Amino acid sequence: MALRPSETEPVTVREYGTRYLRITVRYHGETGFSWLRAPGPAHTRSQRLPPAAVGAALRRVDVAISTAGGAGPVGAAGTRGNDAAEERRGARLALGKWAAAPAQDGGTRPGGRPGVLYRVPGAVSVARLLPSGDDTAFRLSVSALTDVGKTLRRLHQEPWELPERPPHHGVRRLLAWVLGEENTPGATQLRALARARLGSSLWTRLTDWSQAAAEPTGRGGAVLLHGAPSTGWLVPSPAGDHTALLTGEEVTGGDPALDLGWLLGELHELRTAAARGLGSAGHGPPVDYAGAARALLSGYTGGDGTAAVPRGTARAATLRLAVHMRDFASFVGWHEDLRHYCDLLAETLHEDGAPTLQWATPEPVTSPERTRRMSRG
Repeated sequence: MALRPSETEPVTVREYGTRYLRITVRYHGETGFSWLRAPGPAHTRSQRLPPAAVGAALRRVDVAISTAGGAGPVGAAGTRGNDAAEERRGARLALGKWAAAPAQDGGTRPGGRPGVLYRVPGAVSVARLLPSGDDTAFRLSVSALTDVGKTLRRLHQEPWELPERPPHHGVRRLLAWVLGEENTPGATQLRALARARLGSSLWTRLTDWSQAAAEPTGRGGAVLLHGAPSTGWLVPSPAGDHTALLTGEEVTGGDPALDLGWLLGELHELRTAAARGLGSAGHGPPVDYAGAARALLSGYTGGDGTAAVPRGTARAATLRLAVHMRDFASFVGWHEDLRHYCDLLAETLHEDGAPTLQWATPEPVTSPERTRRMSRG
């Protein structure tokens, strides 16, 4: 008879990652799951956790989220009633702690691979659930995106009160690549291709936007940022009653557009990749990425639509496209699809990022013959 996992016998259920980061997911029985994020060989900077004052602010946000409304588990039909979206809390902040490789007691052991450990309610993130094509997985993903929108809105109510702020690491990597300071073979090849595909005008625009995003926000304007919100950091409970957002390693202060734009840029990339047959999204089942983005925006804006998003969100979303291209080339390797992603980046830059905010429900396509049949009653 198989033994039931417990705190004394955690079970490794997933291990994955890139040359930048390796992730180990372990099951601890009734107490849930742990995720260990450990640096890979291409991770050139030390992982870090926020200072005490920032940690206190994060805990304050999490308490506010945990006491704001509530929602029951997803039922058999994946519904909770008409007021489900309003009743849902935001995503809880799963704050990381220093750890080495997991030991049998769920703690650490000397000599293990160091990293940051998070306790969460599930083994699979929205990054894997959303593209799966499974209806229940999609409902879990949409609820989680609504939750994270609410959490980011609450997080952005906290001012950044420290005199110094850590760099935004995604923007820092992008700027190093744009300026020619990142010279891995994949990054160098991609930079040459991107400059050719974008042309001098759009390359200059990308450089200017990257430099502007890296500059400190004006006095009194910086808020607490997650720093790298993504579907891969967002972990829902299988029951649908609890969403966790892994938080800590990338926390900084700055413009709230960077957080919201980071997620919208990811969803825009997935939508376009699916439509153009690129990557795993382009070879998977149909997914309503527009519905997923609207859920995120509804959570962040309280239902007020894209007019209520922070100024600069479209530019931040465009930078997220470029960062992901750069990271893939550097940490995974070259792929011919990157040529098409360069074209996507060029199109988005040309339109000042506007496509990343365009998530209206498309009109159904109706054939002329069907229209005639309907008109005859």
